[in-house]
Amino acid sequence: MADNERFARALQTVFRGLHRQSRERARSGEITPQQAEALQAIAERGAVSTTALAVLLGIDPSTASRNLAGLERDGLIARKKASGDGRQTDVRLTARGKRVADSVGNASTQAHVAVYDRLSRSDRARVVEALETLASLLEG
Repeated sequence: MADNERFARALQTVFRGLHRQSRERARSGEITPQQAEALQAIAERGAVSTTALAVLLGIDPSTASRNLAGLERDGLIARKKASGDGRQTDVRLTARGKRVADSVGNASTQAHVAVYDRLSRSDRARVVEALETLASLLEG
């Protein structure tokens, strides 16, 4: 098997594993994996428009809007008209939303650290460096 095929298969396996962990964390909580991802994105940026959130998450704006409606109904986010453009709506976490986002983030970190701890000491630096390179390419 060619290296590029090995890379693609490994990446798909990693993605499925992370997605499975996300679903498992969400089942034990009060929000869906998609809502958890939205909360994390908002927490990282402080405020974001629905359109920008959809782009960040790689989803349709109507899907982002539905996810946000549920988060707003549950008191986890608040929407406010953007100061510079009255057509835009900024989404911010409420205090409760910040607590939930922190909880989801902590659970995620713990799950990822558990995987990291299973790596041999000699593999850790190489894996972290490779992941940082991939993250940079994907955010690019």
